[in-house]
Amino acid sequence: MVFELLLIALVFLAVMLVSGNNLSACVGPAVGARILSKRAGAFLGVVGFTTGLLLQGWGMINSINSLIPNATMQLQSEVLMAAIVVFVVAHLVRVPLSLSMSLVGLLVGAALAHNLGLQASYVFSVVALWFIAPIAAAIVAFYLIRVISRQKVRNIWRRIRFYKVLLLILAFTSAYTTGANTIGLIVATAGFNITTVLVAVSAVFIGVFCLGEGAIRRVGEEFYLMRYSNATVALAASTILVEVASFLNIPLSNTQATTAAVFGAGISYKSKFLSLKPYLIILGGWIVAPLLSFSIGYFLISI
Repeated sequence: MVFELLLIALVFLAVMLVSGNNLSACVGPAVGARILSKRAGAFLGVVGFTTGLLLQGWGMINSINSLIPNATMQLQSEVLMAAIVVFVVAHLVRVPLSLSMSLVGLLVGAALAHNLGLQASYVFSVVALWFIAPIAAAIVAFYLIRVISRQKVRNIWRRIRFYKVLLLILAFTSAYTTGANTIGLIVATAGFNITTVLVAVSAVFIGVFCLGEGAIRRVGEEFYLMRYSNATVALAASTILVEVASFLNIPLSNTQATTAAVFGAGISYKSKFLSLKPYLIILGGWIVAPLLSFSIGYFLISI
């Protein structure tokens, strides 16, 4: 009974952090373009996260069964708790870490430490996609921007309206894929049932409106330093890749794919200066997160 209550509390906290942290990346461009107000963007994010969780999040059950089969409630609680601590500490020291990548590292480490028989082929598939997806996102964004920049624009206002409609659609689909993938993984870790789903939906509301609204405008403005086309292409590339990962039941960070797509869009302009330092820091976070989490899961959980 104690671990049941603890699991519910941890699911609530983890989903609240993820929804609050990812809201700005999903709907920030649409708010920055003044298509949506901050409050409307928050509502759209809630609908997207919740819809993705309810319609596709259950697919992450297969991921959990492959990573940590037959885990006890105590082990599930310890893994979620460790993932939350790692994520919060990284956020406080401003090191960009993905909660989904950290959670996978913890699950693999704990499964190996407890001889739970995880599927090695599945783990290799996850790691492979973590390398392939950012490269694919950067390449797709790079060439799409090149194609778009070569086109002659006859009606600039029609083109802008077109981008705004696309950004509105992509704001929803980006939130949807986050709900299906990252939030679905969190819920599946604790057991995908009516209780954990309802708790997660409640956490989405609180996370979005209490933690997420503040950064929406800032992120939107940062996106639009890149132009409408760049923001649209970056969101489209990342959304497609995360949805493909969700279809394959493979955890993939939305921010990982989006960052890579932004980089690809940025380097597509020959005359534009692009600072590599932020991307190198983020790349370091992608490497550190799963390795550090794996070590924690293997050496520290349930000693």
